[in-house]
Amino acid sequence: MEGASHELEFCLAQVDDFEQVMSISTDIYNGLDYLPDRYHGWLKDPSRRVILAKKEGKVVALLSVNVVDNGQTAIMEGLRVAPSERGKGIAGVIQQYACALIKSQFPSLEVQRCTRAGELNPDVFTKFQLLCSQEVLDLQFVAEELQPMVGATIGHLKASKQEWKEPIQLAVGDVKRLFLDQQVVEEVLPGGIIIQNWIPFKPFKGNLEVLLKQNITWMADSVVDPTVLSLCSSPYKVPAGANNLCLNIDIFGKDFPRARNQFLSQLHKALSFLQGPTYCFIYLDKTIWSIMHSFCQTVFGLTSQKVIKGQFVLEAKL
Repeated sequence: MEGASHELEFCLAQVDDFEQVMSISTDIYNGLDYLPDRYHGWLKDPSRRVILAKKEGKVVALLSVNVVDNGQTAIMEGLRVAPSERGKGIAGVIQQYACALIKSQFPSLEVQRCTRAGELNPDVFTKFQLLCSQEVLDLQFVAEELQPMVGATIGHLKASKQEWKEPIQLAVGDVKRLFLDQQVVEEVLPGGIIIQNWIPFKPFKGNLEVLLKQNITWMADSVVDPTVLSLCSSPYKVPAGANNLCLNIDIFGKDFPRARNQFLSQLHKALSFLQGPTYCFIYLDKTIWSIMHSFCQTVFGLTSQKVIKGQFVLEAKL
């Protein structure tokens, strides 16, 4: 299929397209782009289509579509447009093509969902419904330097006896039970959504089966009546520096002391194998962003640079 008004040709991405895709993504997220780490894995995922737009044989745009929620939802990810082609409407054209393609291949699809960052143009809300939002706390540190500080902080909180409630690392059975519990879904998960590495999943059994195959650390403050849950995924290399890593921690819930304790526990576990310069992004409820930032600044001397301003989950009929 062609995008006649833009002289575009569409195709599914291949391994050999990697270098061209990277060439149009060099300025993404200030060097913290996840795409170099995920591109090849995306191509092997049977529930995903990675679509390219080409002009005169050269890649000018990319969009990945991931089918989740038992075939009901198409997640739009990784939109990229070459710098020379931005502002010409190509993003809308590749999105339109992707929606038509994925709908033809997965007839059960009902909605499309995406996660956006930064300030949203009011026009977005004429097309999408806002399901939920989280704030983003970004921290930069050297892993070996931070590790003893985190350990000492946990020890101090434990000694206080009032400030520490030991986070529980969840077993597979606990994950399935808690993340499908209606009270947890309604009262803890933002908008009733599990957001993991920017991907918004409905709390369905099939989605949990997919997530449990990934190297994620799941924690809760209780296996009976949790008020805070957290997920920490594997760190990945980013373009900003030869050995720089990025770590994402998703925190759900509004109780600051318990959210802080899970952040510290997730970070302490990750620091046991991290080395070198690391960027850590913590996604959390906006009501506790300021106090978490103040805690990190006071205790560790770490200040957010606001690389990403807000995380918004949007949905529309497909």
